[in-house]
Amino acid sequence: MKRIFIVMCWMVISLMAVGQEEDPKAILDKMSSVYKAMPGYEIGFIQKVMSEAEVVDRLTGEASVSKSMFLIKFQDQHIYCNGTVLWTYLVESQELTISNFEPEEAVINPSNVYDIYKEGFTYAYKRQDNINGEMVHVVELTSTDSDSDFTNVIMYIGQKDSFLKAWDLIDYAGVKTAFEVSAFKPSVTFPEGYFEFDEEKNPVQYKEDLRN
Repeated sequence: MKRIFIVMCWMVISLMAVGQEEDPKAILDKMSSVYKAMPGYEIGFIQKVMSEAEVVDRLTGEASVSKSMFLIKFQDQHIYCNGTVLWTYLVESQELTISNFEPEEAVINPSNVYDIYKEGFTYAYKRQDNINGEMVHVVELTSTDSDSDFTNVIMYIGQKDSFLKAWDLIDYAGVKTAFEVSAFKPSVTFPEGYFEFDEEKNPVQYKEDLRN
């Protein structure tokens, strides 16, 4: 009987240790610090178009990020941001829109996705999972802002490297948009002007400047 009691106590202590290791804030903080330590990075991603729980289409894109600057190439649309100005270029129609970049209006963008948990969200550890043979921590963020575009963001964070492997966005209608990182190149340094649209290299038929 004494031996059973000792074994049960050991199991409880072990479970408590696991719970401490799976602290969601520690996992999110580690992810944030890893990305912030890089001069920049490049990712390839897959956006999964969902219908209820089924994937009905897959769209591919790529992004380059350096601190508050980013370049997204997704379908026919290229989005440049140097931290203060946003250029949205439609490749096929050669249309360019220029606007001031308002970070507070863009709830989630490539330059802040690893930091969004710090304001306007609560978070909870959900489970461990496996993505393409890699074990990940699954952490769910829940919005505390009624004006947010999304009620929940589910992050899949690598256990070994703390890289964000995938994320799900869930809106107020319960519709999920799923993203998965298909390629990742860390610690990239970009040349000056990389995140600014160059009209000499990209033909423009129509331009609209919305800056104040």
